[in-house]
Amino acid sequence: MASTELGARLKKFRQTQQLTQTALADQLHVSRQTVSSWETGRNQPDIATITQLATLYAVPVDDLLQDTAAVPVTKPVAHLNASLLVVLFGVLLVERVTQFSTFPALYWMDFLILLLIGLMLNLGIARRHPNTWTKRIHWLGLTLFATLSLVSGSINAFNMGFGLMTTCQFSGLVVVIALVRKYWQSRSTKVTQH
Repeated sequence: MASTELGARLKKFRQTQQLTQTALADQLHVSRQTVSSWETGRNQPDIATITQLATLYAVPVDDLLQDTAAVPVTKPVAHLNASLLVVLFGVLLVERVTQFSTFPALYWMDFLILLLIGLMLNLGIARRHPNTWTKRIHWLGLTLFATLSLVSGSINAFNMGFGLMTTCQFSGLVVVIALVRKYWQSRSTKVTQH
């Protein structure tokens, strides 16, 4: 096996985990230059380090060593969130246009749709200028959306009718599932890093 092939795979796995060379070096207690030499093919990690890398990336050792191994396909969180927001936006917009309801209920749906548009804009900003605040605003906004959707659907706010009520509950539930899933993913990532 050529060192450059192994190096290219190690780099892809590191990037998939969204780790810098420095962050990976800190976790493995080696220098950044050592990680760089592995990825460029100048040197190869020893078997103990390859085992550590496999554990860190949550893949079998064979996946790191074999050419046929596919680098795990993990979509960036931003991409998954964008898809979720677009689907929810479409569902709410279709329900808003097709359901007959009271004006306050329709205005409430307009508010939820505008909240989703705001979250999509924030996600676009986060892609271009990633920082802690855009992430916090995004997760806070999703939590707010989920809470408002579930509560308004559960209490049938503004006498919205069965269609809009069900849509609100469904949308809120989908976001809650996404938030819980993200929480458990981030928690399991922290556990594997320690």
